[in-house]
Amino acid sequence: MKNRIGIIALLLAGAVSLPLAAQPMSDMAKQKKTEQASHQGIGKVVSVDHAKSRIKLAHEPIKSLGWSAMSMDFSVTKASLLDGLKEGDAVQFELGKTKPDELVWAIVKIKRN
Repeated sequence: MKNRIGIIALLLAGAVSLPLAAQPMSDMAKQKKTEQASHQGIGKVVSVDHAKSRIKLAHEPIKSLGWSAMSMDFSVTKASLLDGLKEGDAVQFELGKTKPDELVWAIVKIKRN
């Protein structure tokens, strides 16, 4: 009888505490996934700063981040990503949202109609 009461108590404790404890972890996991996930964008080069390893892009909306079209500066993971890019080039890029800013991981020129 004591074993049954102990098992029932454990099951009840787990049923009550698990959903309460799991919810914040679920939210944190979603946030971490969004921050670490890669996101795709298409845009046009506004300016390139080789010295600071930064690029300014006028990009189309990026739905995976909930961003509307805008112009913004991005840091790049490697300065060599900027080689051959100039103002006016159409590009496709991949970025990761990190704190304090977004970081471009890959960028390539594309042809636009």
